Amino acid sequence: MSKKPGADQSTDRGNLLETLMTFGRGRSDLPPATPAPTPTTMPASAAPGYIIPSRRTKKTFTAWADKDALEQLKRLAAHKRTSQQKLIAEAFNLLFEKHGLPPIAT
Repeated sequence: MSKKPGADQSTDRGNLLETLMTFGRGRSDLPPATPAPTPTTMPASAAPGYIIPSRRTKKTFTAWADKDALEQLKRLAAHKRTSQQKLIAEAFNLLFEKHGLPPIAT
């Protein structure tokens, strides 16, 4: 069971707080951090809104899937030595063909 702080304990806490406050923001001996690059110093390829050429005709697609299905996709991609994206494009094309649509996924 903890006991209530006495007069001597509360002054120790006050002194500790004052000591810790000297280590606050702006009082570090470390050199200032280098500033983040500004848009003028960033390469054009990293500028906001830039899209790499291989993704210019692509859109992000998110779907929920069972954990086991995702693990199986990951293992299949490793076994086939291909990307998960290529396997998903293949699956889309099979689905499109099944429904009489042209296979256009890449």
